[in-house]
Amino acid sequence: MRRFLVFCMLFLLIVPIMTVQAADPVEVKVVLQRQYIDGKQTVVTHREKIYAMEDFWSTYHDWQLVSQTEGQVVFKQEVMDISPALKKNGYFGIYKGKLTIFEGRPIDQQAVQSFYQINKGKLESHQAKQLREGIRIQSKEVYEDVLETFRSKKDIEALPS
Repeated sequence: MRRFLVFCMLFLLIVPIMTVQAADPVEVKVVLQRQYIDGKQTVVTHREKIYAMEDFWSTYHDWQLVSQTEGQVVFKQEVMDISPALKKNGYFGIYKGKLTIFEGRPIDQQAVQSFYQINKGKLESHQAKQLREGIRIQSKEVYEDVLETFRSKKDIEALPS
C-alpha cells in the first residue's frame, strides 16, 4: 500500500511537469519564397508558434522545404503564374533590338529582362508599333502568348547562352 501511495505521489508530481513541457509552443521564423514563371521571386517572413508539429507540417504541405535550422524554417513554392509586380506594371517592348520586359511603359526605359534579338525590319508594322508603345502584361496567358508569337517568327534568333 505504501508503495502504491509513493507511486501515486510521484505520478501526480511528474505528469503535470511533462504536460506543461509538451504544451509549450516552439516559436520559429518561417521564410516563404515564391518563384514565378517570369523569374521574379518574392519572400515573406513571419514568426510562428508551433503547438503541434503535425499541424505545422500540414499547413505547408504544398511547399518544398529548403532548409531547417534551430529557430528558422525556409520553404519554397514554384508558382505557375506571373509575379504580382509584372501583373501590376509589366510591359513587353523592344530595347536594343531585343524583346524585353519593362517595369512601366518601354518609353520609361525601366528594362527588367530581355529575351530575343528581333530583326525589326521583318516585323509587321502593327507589331513594331505595339512593341514601341508596350504590350501590357496582365496575365500568364498574355505573357505566354507574346513570348510564343515572337518566338515562332522566323525573324527572331535566340540569344546566345
